[in-house]
Amino acid sequence: MDRADLEKRVITHYTPGDITGRILAALGLTDARDGSVAVSALYPVDQLHHGGLGLTERMAALAGIQAGQRVLDAGSGIGGSSRFLADRFGCEVDAIDLSDAYVQTSKDLDALVGLAGKISHRAGSVTALPYDDARFEVVWSQNVTMNVADKGAMFSEAFRVLKPGGMYVLSHIGESGKGAIDYPIPWAMMAEMSFATSPKDMVQALGDAGFTDVTDHATGAPPPPPPPVAMADDTAAMGDDMPERRANSGKAVGDGRLVPMLITAKR
Repeated sequence: MDRADLEKRVITHYTPGDITGRILAALGLTDARDGSVAVSALYPVDQLHHGGLGLTERMAALAGIQAGQRVLDAGSGIGGSSRFLADRFGCEVDAIDLSDAYVQTSKDLDALVGLAGKISHRAGSVTALPYDDARFEVVWSQNVTMNVADKGAMFSEAFRVLKPGGMYVLSHIGESGKGAIDYPIPWAMMAEMSFATSPKDMVQALGDAGFTDVTDHATGAPPPPPPPVAMADDTAAMGDDMPERRANSGKAVGDGRLVPMLITAKR
C-alpha cells in the first residue's frame, strides 16, 4: 500500500459523519452561540488520546511550554490540544491533520469557545509539512504516530521545522512483541493499518532523524492520574464502535502487549 492509499484509509477511519453535531449533542450544547462556551467544557470529548486532559497537561509540562511560543500541533485531530495550548498558554498554534472533516470540526469548535482565527488549521500530512524551516519552538504530536508508517519522514519533517534548541514532544503506543493485538483498536480496525512501532525502534528513529536527549518519560513511571473531568462517550468524535476498540487497547496495555510512551526530544 503506497502512502497516498494509506492516508486515504486513515482519513476514512476518522470520519464518522457529522462530527461537530455529534459532539455538541453529546455535551448538550446544540443551541450554544459562538463564543459562549469555555474551552474546558470541551475537554471531556476533544482530548482524543489515552490519559485525557491529564496527559495533555503532562506533555505541556515536559515540553516546558511557555506563553507566546509558536507550536505546531502535528496531527491535531479535532483540535483539543491546540485549543488547550492557545487558551492556557497563549501559544501561537498551527495545526495540521489529514482529515478535512477534523479540520472543519476544529474550526467549528474554536468558534464556539471564542478562539476563531486564533489557531491556524489546515489539512495535510505530517510526513510532508507545508511550513518553513526552523519555524516552531515546539512540535507536538499526541497519539499520531500509530497511523504513520513512515516514521523517518515524520520525524525528519518535525526536525526540519523546529528551531535549533526546540522541543519535540509526542505520545505513542508501541507494540512490545509479547503477543498479537486484538482488533479493532482506537487507531486501526485491522493490523495492516496500525504502525505501533516498538519503543526501542521509536527511540532509534528519532535519533536517526537528528534528535538528541530522546527520553521516554513513561518508562518505569506509574500511569498518569485520570482526567479531572468526567469522560463523555468518545463515540461522538470517533465512531459508535469505540467502546469495543477502547476495551481491546486497554486490555493489551494491561497485559503488556501495548506500551504507552511519552517522549521528548531536542533539535
